[in-house]
This record gives sequence, C-alpha cells and structure tokens, in this order.
Amino acid sequence: MRLLMKTLSVALTVAIPLTVFCLGANIATRMPDVYQYQFKATDSLKNIDLNKNDDEMGEFISDFMMGKEAEFQLALDDDDRPQMIFNEKEMAAAAQARKDMNVVGIIGFISLILMVVAFVMLKRYGLEKEIRKRFKWGAIIYVGLLIAYLGGFFAAAKTGHTLPDMLGYVPQEEDILPQIITAELSRGLLLSVAAVSTVMMAILWYIMYKITEPKKIFSRSYYG
Repeated sequence: MRLLMKTLSVALTVAIPLTVFCLGANIATRMPDVYQYQFKATDSLKNIDLNKNDDEMGEFISDFMMGKEAEFQLALDDDDRPQMIFNEKEMAAAAQARKDMNVVGIIGFISLILMVVAFVMLKRYGLEKEIRKRFKWGAIIYVGLLIAYLGGFFAAAKTGHTLPDMLGYVPQEEDILPQIITAELSRGLLLSVAAVSTVMMAILWYIMYKITEPKKIFSRSYYG
C-alpha cells in the first residue's frame, strides 16, 4: 500500500503541470479570441483579399483548429470558378499545427485523468497533507516548464527561427499564410498559452486547497 501511495503521489506531482499546460495550450490556440484580437490590433488583414473581416477570420481559424473545418482553405468568387487562396504547402502546415495540438491535447487529457485518480485515491486515504505537498512540487515544475517554454520561444525567435520552421513549412514570397500568421500573432499565442495555463493552475490550486483544507475545530463543516 505504501508503494501505491508513493506512486500516486509522484503521478500527481507530474500530472498537475502537464494537465494545466497542455489543456491551456489547446484552449488558447483553438479559441477565436486571440486571433481576432491580434488581427484588430495589427490590422494585418487590411491588405489581404480574404472576403472575411477580423472576427470572421478568427472564427475560421478556430473552427479549423477544433476540427469543424476539414481543410484550411478559403475561396474567392471568380467569374468562371472559385479561386483558392492557400496552396498545398500552406494547407499542410496548418494541418500539421492542428495535428500537433491534438497530440498535446491527448497528453493533457490523459494527465487530467491521472491527476483526478491520484487525487481521489490520496484523499480517500486521508493524505490531504501529502496532496498539498505534491501540488506545491507540481507548481514548481510548472513554473520551470513555463520558463523553458518562454525561453525556448524567444531564443528561437532571436536566432531567426519561427513558428513555420517548427511545422516544416518554408514560406514563399507569394504565400498568404505568413501574412495572416504573423510574428505578432505567434507571440500573442505564446503569451496566451502562458496566461491561460497560469490561470488554470491558480484555479486548480484554490480547488485543491479548499478540498484538502484542514477542518477547524469551531468551523461549521467540522460538525457536519
């Protein structure tokens, strides 16, 4: 039994940062808000003929990332036939980005299940103090993960590496995708992932603390 509890404690420590980071990254990259905000802030779509305004383009990217759109493709009306905006390499890069986030999401979901199971088992055996201890260690690991994440991104940007590089996509001069997914938008997504996951960590901290909080002798909860 002691070995099982030790294993669950370690699992909880690792699962906490993985859960908040992976799920936070999926929320930030799949919701339209970040894209819409960046489009409006930079006015980057002004000189691109997409037949979509800032809000509509943000919704389109969000729908694609969430799987509601099968392909990352838009068409312009033409006299003879619709003109496709994105070429095959641009579509492949977008598809790879969605695939990568799907993998991250699966890792986050598995970590969530592991975290809940470990928490319930430890709570069942009255190890509230151990849960709080392990959460503190999990928070420390999360901070280290976040620092590595941010540091790696800015280091890559400083050496000329961009988000398309990570997707194996080499932009061409006539490509439209780099004009949409700009450096500013990439940076906005990066910071949004950090912000969303940090908020999730804070919420999780509060919930776990309230559930495992030692009961006070004269509190109402102590008597029932």
